[in-house]
Amino acid sequence: MSTSAALAEAPDTFSFEASDVTGTQTVVARDVQRVLPAGAVARSLAAWMKLPENVPWALRDETTSAFLDEERPIGEQIRPGAKLTVTPKTHLG
Repeated sequence: MSTSAALAEAPDTFSFEASDVTGTQTVVARDVQRVLPAGAVARSLAAWMKLPENVPWALRDETTSAFLDEERPIGEQIRPGAKLTVTPKTHLG
């Protein structure tokens, strides 16, 4: 596969749907840069939804129920059109 073909299949930005943990708000995040860390995207979505600022937020893939690694690029962890939940990051135990 040529480099130009790979770039055509994997654009620099993509879109996905995100809901807050209660399901009362849903937004479509458009033109999100694939290289952004998932943690930064979670914080941006929480601010966009006007969720409490004093809470650490994480993203969970609704299909797999897996939490995204906040330090890895979001584009490596989900596909375009994915549905995510913005959820409080908790440490139990």
